[in-house]
Amino acid sequence: MDEVVMLTALALFTLLAAVCSIVFNKLKLPPLIGYIVAGIVMVNVLFLYQDQATIETEEEIISLLKDMGLVMLMFCIGLEINIKKIRKQGSFAILVAVIQLPLMVLGGFIAGTFLGFDMTQSIVLGAIISGSSTAVVMAVLKSQNRLDREHIEMLVLITIMEDIGQVIILSMITPLMANHALGAAGGMELNDIIVLIVKILAFMIISIVVGLKVVPRIINWISDNVSDEILTITSVGLAFGMALLATYSGLSMAIGAFLMGMMVASSRKAKEINTRIEPMRDLFMAIFFISIGAEVFPASMLLDNISTILIFYLLFFVLKSATVFLAYWIGNESCRNGFLSATGLCAMGEFAFIIAAEAFGDGVVDESFYTSVIGAALISMIMLPIICRFADRIWDKSVEKCPRKVYAACCTVNEARSRVYERVSATSKKSQKAVYKSMTHAYINIFVIALIEIFFYFALVPASDWLCTSFGGNLAMWKLLILGVNFIVLTLPIYFMINNVKFLDEIIISGARRIANMEGGNSNPARVYERFLNFLDINTYLLILAIDFAIILLVPNAVNIDFWYYLVVLAVAAVIMAVFYLKKRRDNKLDNEDQDDLIVKEE
Repeated sequence: MDEVVMLTALALFTLLAAVCSIVFNKLKLPPLIGYIVAGIVMVNVLFLYQDQATIETEEEIISLLKDMGLVMLMFCIGLEINIKKIRKQGSFAILVAVIQLPLMVLGGFIAGTFLGFDMTQSIVLGAIISGSSTAVVMAVLKSQNRLDREHIEMLVLITIMEDIGQVIILSMITPLMANHALGAAGGMELNDIIVLIVKILAFMIISIVVGLKVVPRIINWISDNVSDEILTITSVGLAFGMALLATYSGLSMAIGAFLMGMMVASSRKAKEINTRIEPMRDLFMAIFFISIGAEVFPASMLLDNISTILIFYLLFFVLKSATVFLAYWIGNESCRNGFLSATGLCAMGEFAFIIAAEAFGDGVVDESFYTSVIGAALISMIMLPIICRFADRIWDKSVEKCPRKVYAACCTVNEARSRVYERVSATSKKSQKAVYKSMTHAYINIFVIALIEIFFYFALVPASDWLCTSFGGNLAMWKLLILGVNFIVLTLPIYFMINNVKFLDEIIISGARRIANMEGGNSNPARVYERFLNFLDINTYLLILAIDFAIILLVPNAVNIDFWYYLVVLAVAAVIMAVFYLKKRRDNKLDNEDQDDLIVKEE
């Protein structure tokens, strides 16, 4: 590698980024936009006057600097995560992330399907648009000074929880992208997929469980026994080492660096380390975003894909604002606060570039898709200061111009939500803890259902081929059998989810009755909830059957399956559940008769 070419690239990177950042700072826009624009300008001007050999050398340099910048950026993001603070103050931020992240991925998946993308590309689209940029959100909100400090800290905490969620999402879709990358050769074998998943799970579990206990102790020992310079060098070295281990495990280097940042953040000297590497972080963050812009070549690709760019941005803006607003509403926050917070998070995050780059490198998405993501992210960063500046006026005007009937209906819904929280708070503290625990379990069950469907999507074809080769028969028979197994496996998490919903229903009605008794029994506040929420009189087996069938019918499959396959599975499942239900009913009847006989004998 020619050192002159490398020095030229570094000089252009830093100087052009500084000039563009100054320009965008004068326009009151985040400096990240300046970095990306600097990369676009540099590569499209520089490559026009160079030969092919020099261009290839510079592309290698850009790729190397991008990887170094990525590792440092993700390590610093991980350093910002204070686990103790999250435990104390992060319950609401976790609630927002838990609600809106899956909905964003689902919305992106549905939109991608309508846009003609395959399943993997649609999931990648959902993962890309799911997060917000911590750096951009913090810079815009602090510069405008329209929200109080507590509100801004909560939004930053939400973006941190989104970062953690996107790390988990990227870990989950890595096997999907790896399988897609080998699609031209027939895809990965089933055992290869299982091995990759096991390696990823082992790496994540060992890193989190062991790393969070060992690494902070190592950092604390070094800080007590050696100089701060060595502590800084050790921390950065651990970040690059963890990134290397992540690549060996089949994951992105970004995940390894992020996890090491979380580990170091648990040490006593986390703040000092963060302060000492701050200049290095700023430099490498600039290099990373410049290299992202440098991949847009030629720049005319932005204009060629302007329609897709606008679709991606509008999809991100609508889903992000709607899901965050919904999460705030569910968290019993005011609608105005929810709207201002939702609009304040409408800037695509650093993970959008990371996930898009991983998908592009694996061949999951093409260059036009990747360029569209960069363009949509640029628009979101440019639009965020404008939207935040006028968000309060937009809300006030919307309330003022809203039709009275619609406004009255919204107020009724808000009052119903407030009554739910009032009734939950009217129960004992033990019951309140049980409610939150049940809600967490319900979410985990939904998450498990999603994992099961993703597994069966990719296992259907290789498993049916292997069964047909090993045991004979035809593919149609084995596909029908696998579909039946899918149905059976789903019944357990669906059963637990229904029971959690029923438990929540009982708690809410119990709280409503307690309030009615405190008021002297003059009202019956449980009546509305008995009408809309009371699942206690609906047979559990019937609900399992309906939900299970709806899931396997609506979720796409890797191959086209005739509708009669689903009907056969539904019929067999209905017969089995009817047998279980009748048996359970007969056993209950016998137990009641035995209990009556015992009472008669005692009398």
